[in-house]
Amino acid sequence: MISQSQSKKFRRVRIRNTMTGKKEVFKPVQPGKVSIYACGVTTYDHCHIGHAMQALTFQMIKRYFEYIGYDVTYVRNFTDVDDKIIKRAAELGIKPLELSEQMIASAREDMDQLGVDTADYEPRVSESMDQIIAMISELIDKGVAYEGCGHVYYHIPAKLDYGRLSHQDPDDMLHETRDVISEGKRNPLDFALWKADTHPHSSWDSPWGRGRPGWHIECSAMIRRYLGDQIDIHGGGRDLIFPHHENEIAQSESVCPSPWVRYWMHSGLLTINGQKMSKSLGNHLLIKDFLSRRPAEVFKLSVLTHHYRQDIDFSEQVFRAAERRLYSYYEMIAEVHKLMKAHPEYKDAEPMIREFERDSMKQGFYEGMSDDFNTVVVMAHLHSLFKLARRKWAVLFACNTENELSILHSLSQFVDFIADISGVLGIFCEDPHEYMLQAKQHFLMQKDLTAEWVTELLTQRSDAKALGDWDKADQIRNVLLAHDIEVRDQKHHSVWSIRV
Repeated sequence: MISQSQSKKFRRVRIRNTMTGKKEVFKPVQPGKVSIYACGVTTYDHCHIGHAMQALTFQMIKRYFEYIGYDVTYVRNFTDVDDKIIKRAAELGIKPLELSEQMIASAREDMDQLGVDTADYEPRVSESMDQIIAMISELIDKGVAYEGCGHVYYHIPAKLDYGRLSHQDPDDMLHETRDVISEGKRNPLDFALWKADTHPHSSWDSPWGRGRPGWHIECSAMIRRYLGDQIDIHGGGRDLIFPHHENEIAQSESVCPSPWVRYWMHSGLLTINGQKMSKSLGNHLLIKDFLSRRPAEVFKLSVLTHHYRQDIDFSEQVFRAAERRLYSYYEMIAEVHKLMKAHPEYKDAEPMIREFERDSMKQGFYEGMSDDFNTVVVMAHLHSLFKLARRKWAVLFACNTENELSILHSLSQFVDFIADISGVLGIFCEDPHEYMLQAKQHFLMQKDLTAEWVTELLTQRSDAKALGDWDKADQIRNVLLAHDIEVRDQKHHSVWSIRV
């Protein structure tokens, strides 16, 4: 963490607000504090990589605010009452809440494997019924909601600025809809706050009869319970802007101050090889499936190389590129650690690196993150630093240099900086040697190769070199290169690495 004096310098954060479509300087409801709510998963199945992408994005946002000195309260819910849950539970022959409990445990396991922290509060719809029913009652008392045939609806015409988040005109929406007024609705656009239902395992008593809450009221009630009547940031995927977030605004601002949310943040959507992720298309990639094939940080780097608002098309090529780049980064960190261990005298020498050089590494990070969490800029900055570090590292082996201590100090500052920001980005958190070993194992498994096969070829190459058979040594090197395995000759032996 940076010092308090440093954090004040970097408190100016700009956020692209979906409501206005503009970047705005962040000004919290309470000075020094940030309240964030992100819509969580609906617990009818195991989490897929879309859930991972959003969870990583908002954790990164939370951690950056903490990094620059803010006190953050983060809420991410579990929707455990829903039509999809009821249907799936019936197919499995279990109770809906039993299925939800299993899927919540699965989600937490996935997030733990990804390195996603538990939120400060993780409320469930099933445990928030008192707050939901109380809020619906308040909306009825305000005259903006009404009961009809055992259901309770929010009356859209009561919200004069309805549609301002999604930039839609209710009159146009009404003209385009083919819905008929049924089940007690006064207006086809009115949405359900409470649904009449007598399902034995997914309904609750209420002043309007047995039933369960509508989708949108759940989040409004949970936000109010844990974060109060006005919050700083509400986030979710762009697909939630309408109708979910639009309807949240309508019901919440009918009982809370306006604007109820100061900054709306929406992450992009993902496709797989240019197609929407779908079980029917066979490209529905679960977090568990991904982690069985690659380290978690490979997915994190794949996400970080895109802006959070950008749609991402994931593919095998994207993941392979991220895997190799991350390996090269860890390899550089490992080499620097080896140098620092071999030359402990640099710690006692007078530092020759200039103050502005240290600050410039951090400044590039701050500038990118404070500009709407632009990780594209941050990762480009880090990539340049890694390239510079590799050049400095190479100089030490090229010849004896009088600037050796200066270079060592520079490299030590570099790895310290990487370690400092790793918690924000969620990468470079592993022991470099262990990570490289794991990455090699994954790489060989994907290539259907074994470490023994590589070792045998390296031994044959060493024997060929010892006999002066350079043609055979080159042939073996080329065989390995054909499998993206790069050979590096050292003083007494050769080592292999993944070619980037």
